Amino acid sequence: MRSTIAMLRKEWQENPLVTRIPLFMFACGLLLFISLMSSSTLQHNLFFQMNFSGDVSDIHREMGDDVNMLIAGGVGLLSILLGTQYFPRTLRKERVEGSLMFWRSMPISDVKTHLVKLGFGLLVIPLVCSILVFFADLMLWMLNASTDHQLALLYRHASLVDVVFNWFSFCLRMVIAGILLLPFALTAMAISQKVNSPLLVLLIAIYALRWMPIALFGYYGVDQFFSDIFYLPLHAILAANPLSAIPEAGWAHIAIYMVIGVLAWMTSLRFSRTVS
Repeated sequence: MRSTIAMLRKEWQENPLVTRIPLFMFACGLLLFISLMSSSTLQHNLFFQMNFSGDVSDIHREMGDDVNMLIAGGVGLLSILLGTQYFPRTLRKERVEGSLMFWRSMPISDVKTHLVKLGFGLLVIPLVCSILVFFADLMLWMLNASTDHQLALLYRHASLVDVVFNWFSFCLRMVIAGILLLPFALTAMAISQKVNSPLLVLLIAIYALRWMPIALFGYYGVDQFFSDIFYLPLHAILAANPLSAIPEAGWAHIAIYMVIGVLAWMTSLRFSRTVS
């Protein structure tokens, strides 16, 4: 357990963007919140208002859902982007710096190294980003509570219980999104151990695989596969049912995606046991 914590701390220290970018986003949101709270014409600027005297209408539900979707989608996309820049460089960094042999001398297996890095990219980064969701909902609740009438846009932020529930729901969705991103993360980690610019190689390879069958044979199956697979994590964050995109993508595509993940896991472990 101590070694795992030490390895996670190492990843934390070597990846300052994981904290700097969310902190920058939080500062921007805080400035916006302060400007709204200090406005004397807040109720006139946010004129979609209502009193809770019964059931919320459909239009109020749609507006409230849109606010939640905007927050969750933005933060979720930020988490995915941070993970996308993390995985292609995490194993490559140790080889470039020459610290690979040092870590190989430690009583830590290659499997554990991979699991810790996957945990950091797919769990720790989303957890850090989820703090943005919590504070965004908290500020919206404070904004809602500061007005004489409850704002229709913020009916889902009527209490602190709603704030905690929204944060917990986002965390669960990010866990599902992390599972759906696992094959991609493993593929990026495997490629990064053999090429100098793994992210660029990945982008070029995906582009070629998507468009060459169309240009040569008029076959759109590969392009549809990538479209369905890449949509899965974002769908898990935004959709009412985070798992509904899996059957929509087709079980054949999901099976292929899982096979790619298994092959990438085996390949990455094999590459990690070699120094060159």
